[in-house]
Amino acid sequence: MSEQPGPRPWPPQPGAGSSPESAGTGSSFAAPPRLSPEDAETSRRWRLVLGITSLVLALACGFYAFTNTVAVVSATRAIEANGGFVPQSAMAMAVAIIVTFGVLALGYAGIGIWNIVARGSESVSPLIAALVVSGIAVVLTVLYMISTASIGLQAVGLALNALIIARAVGLLRMKKAPRGTVPRGA
Repeated sequence: MSEQPGPRPWPPQPGAGSSPESAGTGSSFAAPPRLSPEDAETSRRWRLVLGITSLVLALACGFYAFTNTVAVVSATRAIEANGGFVPQSAMAMAVAIIVTFGVLALGYAGIGIWNIVARGSESVSPLIAALVVSGIAVVLTVLYMISTASIGLQAVGLALNALIIARAVGLLRMKKAPRGTVPRGA
């Protein structure tokens, strides 16, 4: 019978399970690649732009949800005061639009704050979240523009979402260099 190896100590002891790449570092894993200083500054700047743009869109969506709520409530009261009633399908559609814009406002606010807080990191999660929410918003905005045959302020929303998508994709595509390499232009 062979003996089972004992449990590994926690936290890992220096030198235990080390590889030639990490010899002398006290870590069992090689250091992850990092952005060059120029790319890191670009990343910080564009993450801040993404965050602020998302917060602006959060305010716009929240304002739109609020104004729609006020309009639906006042229209419903006016119709009922005249002895009419609002069809259930129309009310359901109005509520769906209000809820959609409310959820988008909350999503934009969370992603805006997340990108501003994470502007010094190299985490891709806030960028991917911004891509997902902006992509959904673009689809919903285009559908809304087609159904109402109006362009108006929706074009501004499309432009801001296009900015978010373009910058997030650009940041995700930044090349990382292994630690210890000479930065560009040096």
